[in-house]
Amino acid sequence: MKLSNMFSMKQGVTTGYSQIAIVKKIKRQKVHLLLLLPFIAFIIIFKYIPMYGSLLAFREFSYRTPFGGDWVGLQYFKSFFNSPDFGYIMRNTVVISSLSLVFSTLAAILFAILICEVRNAAYKKIIQTVSYLPHFISWVVVAGMAMTILSIDELAPVNSLLLHLHLIDKPINFLGEADHFWPMVTGLNVWKNIGWNSIIYIAAIMSIDKQMYESAVIDGASRYKQIIHITLPTIMPTIILLFTFGVGYILNAGLDQQLFLQNPMNIRSSEVLDTYVLKYGLQQAAYSYGAAVGLFKSVVGIVLIVVCNYVCRKFLKMGIF
Repeated sequence: MKLSNMFSMKQGVTTGYSQIAIVKKIKRQKVHLLLLLPFIAFIIIFKYIPMYGSLLAFREFSYRTPFGGDWVGLQYFKSFFNSPDFGYIMRNTVVISSLSLVFSTLAAILFAILICEVRNAAYKKIIQTVSYLPHFISWVVVAGMAMTILSIDELAPVNSLLLHLHLIDKPINFLGEADHFWPMVTGLNVWKNIGWNSIIYIAAIMSIDKQMYESAVIDGASRYKQIIHITLPTIMPTIILLFTFGVGYILNAGLDQQLFLQNPMNIRSSEVLDTYVLKYGLQQAAYSYGAAVGLFKSVVGIVLIVVCNYVCRKFLKMGIF
């Protein structure tokens, strides 16, 4: 009994000391914790509370009881899957997202490698700064620039260049012909985000031990072989991490770029889930229908992340979890 009492007393004293230590840490870090409060509030208000709105996907929306309408089960999901628009909307969404993901990833990796090969520090900083700027340009402005540069007018830069090089006989209507919409959007996505997406890859490359490159130079390895055998294998975990998260967003083709570049002539190639939800879910006040489509996107995204991680672990022996 005495031993057990002594043990319990010792445990109680230890617990008391740990609690005091936690309180002291909180007091010591109170300024930092106060600075975190706005971000925590933002996440709770705009990320967690809206999850309650997912109930709309299974209920009939009513202005009197927004989240307490009649239970309809999977009715809105069935309506979406049976919609005549489902096929081409899913095709456009998956193709546009896949093209943007693949080419943006490859472009960012290549750009990061080239940046790290620049030896002039001032020149490197200038290139990096210039490459980041397009990321902060609104898609409204980018769409306006695209409409001017890719205009069907013979004086438009792209058509004028192609005509002078005799690569085409007449101006191409890039914005009006559905066949050109996917490459156009992919190119704009790559141009807009190449610098921003390369930041993490640049950081990963800069963290590589320089002795590995020195050893490779002693062994007679060229810069190309150093990139192939040292740089790429070392940053592969970072590539897999970002690519896996990108696969999870495969059904998020982007609202702004599609909306501002969309017109009646290219609608069959530009209509994606985001613009579809905007038109039917908000503009036509079909809130439950829009919530069902949004929930479908989220579920598919989670499944794709799990599948992509499984494939990476099986074949590349690395993953995010």
